[in-house]
Amino acid sequence: MYQNKSTVWIKIFLLTGILSLPGCTKNIVVKENVLSTSGIEKILIFPFKNMAAVYGENVNSRCPICGKVFMTGEVAQDSEHALTEQLFIFLRDRKDIQLIPASQSQGVVSDLLSENKKRLSERDLLVETGRVLKADLVLSGYIFRFRERVGGKYSVDLPASVAFDIHLIRVADGRLLWNDHFDETQRPLSENLFQLGSFLQRKARWITANEMAVSGLKDILKSFPFSNKAEPKH
Repeated sequence: MYQNKSTVWIKIFLLTGILSLPGCTKNIVVKENVLSTSGIEKILIFPFKNMAAVYGENVNSRCPICGKVFMTGEVAQDSEHALTEQLFIFLRDRKDIQLIPASQSQGVVSDLLSENKKRLSERDLLVETGRVLKADLVLSGYIFRFRERVGGKYSVDLPASVAFDIHLIRVADGRLLWNDHFDETQRPLSENLFQLGSFLQRKARWITANEMAVSGLKDILKSFPFSNKAEPKH
């Protein structure tokens, strides 16, 4: 019994040397069952939308598709485009889907908004855009925070913080088939010992907002409801 206690204290002592180094907090949830499909599906990748521009910063805001609440924050310039492009890169090598680039939706959205006297709901806009472009599914995302770190790799005044979610909607009936989210503010390992794996993977350093977003997006797509016959590439 005393030997076991000694072993525990030795492990705690060894950890104290790294407690001030950065770790992370991450929360990813899948809310819909995996989609069962055969053949090749056409998926429109809709551009990510900056929700801080809609609601303002540092407020609780609700996702217009799934209803999940996020705290908004600073969104770095061009992060919507960067995350949309990264999503396309991660999915383009999959064999069971055909992607329609986000750029094709821009003109369609403008036409739909001008033609409709009453404002379309967010989901209706996605579905109607997909229908015009002859897509089977629409993949849409919303960015709530994309704050860059202030400092360097091993010392920061302010850590990176990123929050976004993704949704897969069927054009035929507007049903939400799958969604997932990523919400993280990097923290010292001393504040969350359960994130030791991420701490080691990130080589005990403070990462950039883009690195955090790409890593989170890659994790999210592990639950994407299509088989991945080719590994995602950066």
